[in-house]
Amino acid sequence: MSSRVKKLLIPLAILIVAILLARVLLGTREDLQTKKVEPILPVVSTVTVQLAEVPVTIVAHGNARSRFELDLASEVTGRVEWVADNFEPGERVTEGELLLKVDATGYRVAVAEARAALATADNALADAIALKRKASESEARLNIEATKLRIARAERDLAYTDIRAPFNSVIDQQRVELGQFINTGQVVAHLLSSDTVEVTLPIPAADTGFLDPTPGTPVQLLANIGGRQREWQGQVLRIQARVDSETRVIPVVVQVEAPYDTSLHEHQLTLGLFTEVRIPGIPVADAVRLPKSVLQPDDTVFVMVDEVLQRRSVEVVRRAGDTVVISGGLSNGDQVVVTNLDIMFEGMKVRGAR
Repeated sequence: MSSRVKKLLIPLAILIVAILLARVLLGTREDLQTKKVEPILPVVSTVTVQLAEVPVTIVAHGNARSRFELDLASEVTGRVEWVADNFEPGERVTEGELLLKVDATGYRVAVAEARAALATADNALADAIALKRKASESEARLNIEATKLRIARAERDLAYTDIRAPFNSVIDQQRVELGQFINTGQVVAHLLSSDTVEVTLPIPAADTGFLDPTPGTPVQLLANIGGRQREWQGQVLRIQARVDSETRVIPVVVQVEAPYDTSLHEHQLTLGLFTEVRIPGIPVADAVRLPKSVLQPDDTVFVMVDEVLQRRSVEVVRRAGDTVVISGGLSNGDQVVVTNLDIMFEGMKVRGAR
């Protein structure tokens, strides 16, 4: 056999042996077993509905301000000859406390002259009575009455040279200095009342329906001072009967009595402080508070029933922060889905989170 033939037969023999081995292996392999693959269902978290009376708290913010303020003006003319040490912006003063003294020399003279005139009028009356002059007697009596009025005015002006605080207050602005000459009617200070603090709160019209219209509802005021949360107790003073034309809210005014009295409050509530106010509202009966994430844009929610999604229309009575209050469309025991999937539809199969 030639070498050329041998070269052709060797590959052919290898191919035949490979085919035989392959047939033997295929004949001895076991049949593959098929398995049923369960579909992977989306996992969702749910909240169980328990209908009950849901409390409502209305939260708003505002600055503490004085209930009223006053431009304190001088009622006399003269030079300021004395100023109290605490006659400075930001200082607290009490009702009747002396703040300034105006030079009273001229007013003392006016009192003395009026009293001298009264003595003269009394003598004139005595002479008229003694001489039995009726006309002179009537004139003397009129002079006496007029002189008494001048004395009263002179004494009043003299008293006005001591300028006092008309009520408990905080000095907001000091407008005169020691030695300054002032005129009648000139403003010497701007005062802020300190007996009562008011906070005007912008309440959305939707929330005012939960407010008790009776004045006196207790409220809680909070503020962060020095890294600590401070608290004061107050009450609703009035609900204004108007809607703000710019913000479309209804102003509600709350007040705190004796804000600087530390026997009533743990910490002084200073004027101008920015506070958070919590007003207890009228509770909602037979309702449930749920995370805002459960609500779909069309005011529906998804409920999981036997691991299948059902869409329910609900009645949302209040939206506040990250929660909603629902009073219709749900029953006790409903499993409301709080997970927002990319795709959710009626009849979709899901699996509850374990």
